[in-house]
Amino acid sequence: MPAPRPLSRSLVPFSGESLPGFLLRLSFRLGIPPAQLARLTGLTPAGRTGASLPVTLLARIPEPARRTFTFMTRIDAGQAAQLGMSAWRERYPLLVIGPDGHASGRRRLNGQLILAPATRYCPDCLAGDESAIQESFGAPWLKAWHLPVVFACPAHRRLLEHLCPECRQPVRGRRPGTQFSLLPAARVAGLHPAQCRTELAPVRGRHTLPDCCGARLDQAGNRRPAGTGLIELQDKILGLLDPGGTPDMLSAGQPALPPGYFADLQAVGLLACSTWPAARHLSPSEETASAIDEHVASLRRQAGNRQSAFPAPARIMFGSLPADAAASAGLAHIADRVLAGSTNEVREQLRQLLPAGTAKTGRKAWANRITRSSPPCSTGLKDASGPLLWGFTKAGGHPRGRRNAVLRPQRWGPEHIPAFLPEDWHTRYFAPLDGLNPMFIRRTATLRLVQMTAGGSLGEAAAFLGIATTRTTWQGRIYSGAGHVHTAARQQPDPRRFENALTSLARELDDPATPLVNYQHRRQALENWCIDEDTWSDITARLPSVPGPRPEVGDRKRQIASAYIWVQVTSGEHYFAPRPIEAAQPPEIRERWKERLNTIWHLMHRSRPGPHYASLTAELSIIATSLARTIDESGPALRLT
Repeated sequence: MPAPRPLSRSLVPFSGESLPGFLLRLSFRLGIPPAQLARLTGLTPAGRTGASLPVTLLARIPEPARRTFTFMTRIDAGQAAQLGMSAWRERYPLLVIGPDGHASGRRRLNGQLILAPATRYCPDCLAGDESAIQESFGAPWLKAWHLPVVFACPAHRRLLEHLCPECRQPVRGRRPGTQFSLLPAARVAGLHPAQCRTELAPVRGRHTLPDCCGARLDQAGNRRPAGTGLIELQDKILGLLDPGGTPDMLSAGQPALPPGYFADLQAVGLLACSTWPAARHLSPSEETASAIDEHVASLRRQAGNRQSAFPAPARIMFGSLPADAAASAGLAHIADRVLAGSTNEVREQLRQLLPAGTAKTGRKAWANRITRSSPPCSTGLKDASGPLLWGFTKAGGHPRGRRNAVLRPQRWGPEHIPAFLPEDWHTRYFAPLDGLNPMFIRRTATLRLVQMTAGGSLGEAAAFLGIATTRTTWQGRIYSGAGHVHTAARQQPDPRRFENALTSLARELDDPATPLVNYQHRRQALENWCIDEDTWSDITARLPSVPGPRPEVGDRKRQIASAYIWVQVTSGEHYFAPRPIEAAQPPEIRERWKERLNTIWHLMHRSRPGPHYASLTAELSIIATSLARTIDESGPALRLT
C-alpha cells in the first residue's frame, strides 16, 4: 500500500487564525467540502461517520491527529498549535484536556469562557486587506472571535456581529435537534469562507446536501461603531491574551495574573447580569444597556418556561452567555469599571449589586462562583467580596452555612486562630467599635476568621474552636452575640470597619514576619489537662503567708488555677476550659463549688491583686510559658493528662 502523500496545495495560516477558518479557506482553495478535508488531514476521529467535527478542536489538535494534519497540510507543528485556543492556556485557560490528549464533547470546554461553536465576526476584516491571497481564498476567521470577552474590532473601531444579515441566524449556531459541530454544512463545497453556512432546512437522508443561506458576511452594511472606552478595554483584553504581553495587572486593588483578571471579569459580569438593572447606570452607553436589557429579558423568559429548583437570579447567573457583542461589551465594561477600584471601593460596588440578604440563592450562587471558579478569581476580588458573603443562620435549631472558604492564605490556617481574640489583636484592629461588647467582638472575630479560611457554618467554626457545647444557653449566646456584632457593625460611621479589620488581621497573619501559634494543637494537647497534685503542693508551699485566715488551696482552687493556665496557653475563655478535677467530684460538691468559682476568678484578675493571688498568678504564668513551649516543640500527637 503506497504511503499517503501531502495535499497537492495548501495555505500558510494567518496570525490569529482559527482552525475552522483555516479549514474553510483551504477547502475553498481545493474545491472540496470541509468534512472531506477533515478526513484527509486526520481531524475526524477514526471510525466516526458523518460530517460532524468535534468542537474541542477549537482548543487544539490532539496527537496523533496533529502529526497527520501537519504532514498533509505542509505546515509545521508551531503553526498548527497557533490555530488552537490552547495557545492562550497560560493567559486564558478555557478547557481541560488529559495528558493523553483525549478530549471529546462540548462538556470539556468551559461554556462560560468560550462561544462554541458559535462565533462573532468583523465584516470589514472578512472583506480582506486587498492582498492577492485574501482576494483569492478569503480573509481569516480569528480564533479570538470565539471569546465572550472579544466584542469589538479595534482596527475598524466597530462592534462585532454574530448574525447573518440575510437569514438573521447566528453564525455557526447549532440548529435545534442537531449535535454541536465545529462547522455547519461541512459536506457542502464551493462556498467562499465569508459566506453564511446556515442550513435553511433540516437535511433529509445522509446523501442529501443541505441548502445553505450563502449570504456574504463580508458585505454586512449595518455597522455599529464602538466608542473609545470600549476600544480601549478591548485593546487591554487583547494585550492580556498576547503571550508576550503584560504579565500581570491590578484587579480589585491588588496584583492579578491574566487568568485571575478574566475570572474576575466573568464573575462580576455575571453578577451584574443576574441582578440587572442594578448596574445599568454603569453601562457605557444606552445601546449596550438596551442590549443587556434584551439579553436578561430572554434569560428570564427561558427561566420562566422551564421547571427549576433555583430562583430566577441563580438561573440567570448560570444561563447562556450573550451572543450580541453589544451586551458582552456592556457587561465587560461594567465589570472592568468595578474592578478598577481599590479593594474597599470594589466591596462597596459589590454591596450595591448583590441581592439583599445573605440567604438569597442568587447571592449564594455568586459566592460559589467566587470560591470555586476555574481559573480562580484574584486575591483582590476574594478580599473585596469575602466579608459580604457571610450569613449565620439556623435551620431547625441546627447551624447551617456555606461550605466554602473565602480566603486562601499561604502560610496559616484555622488551626492558628485562638478561640478568643487576644487583647492585643482586639486593640489594634477592632477597638473602638461603639456600642459593641468587646467580649462579643473577640469571640465573633475568631469564628469569622475560621469560616473565612475553612468554610462551613458558624456552629462548625464554634465546634472547631472548642466553644460549641450541648448547653442551649451557650449556643444561643454564640449566635445572638455574632448577630449583635454584625448588626451593630453595619450601624457604625464606617459600616465596613469590622470587615476591614478581619481582612487586615488576615493579612498580618500571612506576613512571613508574623510568628504563628498552632492553637488547635495546644487545645488538643490540653483537652483533659489539669495541674497534678504534686505540682500543686509545690506551688502552694511557695505562696507567702497572709494576715488572717489562710486562703483556700484545695481542689477547687487547683481546678481554677488549671483553667487559668489553660486560658494563657490556648488564648481561650475560661468558660470552655476542661474541668477534669470538678468532673471527678460528687454532684453535691460540684454544686457547692459553683458558689465561689466566679469570685476566685475575679480575685485572680484584679488590676491590683493581694499578695496571695499576685504570687499564685506569677507561679501559674511560669508554668503556662513552659507548658506552651513544650507543646509547640512537640508533635501533634501530644496529649497532656
